[in-house]
Amino acid sequence: MASMFIWMLSIALGVAIMIVSAASAQPLIHMGTAAIISILIAILAIIDNRQLHAAGTSSQTIAASTARYMGMVWVWGALSLFVTYYFILKWNEWLGFFLAFAVAGGLCLFVSNTLARDAESGREDETMMKIARYLTMAQLVGMVITVIGLLVDGKMTRYLTPRFTDWAANNIFFFGAVALTAISLNALLTSRSKTVAS
Repeated sequence: MASMFIWMLSIALGVAIMIVSAASAQPLIHMGTAAIISILIAILAIIDNRQLHAAGTSSQTIAASTARYMGMVWVWGALSLFVTYYFILKWNEWLGFFLAFAVAGGLCLFVSNTLARDAESGREDETMMKIARYLTMAQLVGMVITVIGLLVDGKMTRYLTPRFTDWAANNIFFFGAVALTAISLNALLTSRSKTVAS
């Protein structure tokens, strides 16, 4: 319970810093904040994943933890998009991205909760584990494409042209995708090595 409160507080603080930097037209501070929040979530996810593996925790508990961290990245992105574009900046496409992020975050948290409940009750749901694995693979591919696309299209320097107001969204997209790439890749590699070892 305490850890959930700390997570909620951390996400709220991160979103607040991003809001202030967007409102004061400080794109580099906004970019730095997005990077720090995303990378921090990814690092914590990887540490947690590796500690759970080292402790011999069940695959479902590990997958639940990973899905929870993925959900936190998506929820952070959704909240940041909502507050930034509903209250501060104007960008017509924000609502579609917000809804997609919110749905992805909700799906990750649902999968996490389902896997955690199964693990607590001692049930092994192979179907849910396969679904989680395939979703992680799809997410990894999608996030790598997103990172490359944002770089190739020059989206990370849009803040240099004042008429483009999607610069804040691009920061969220890019660093959220970097975090999800790291979390997904680590999860797939560690689960593969566990399968090979057993």
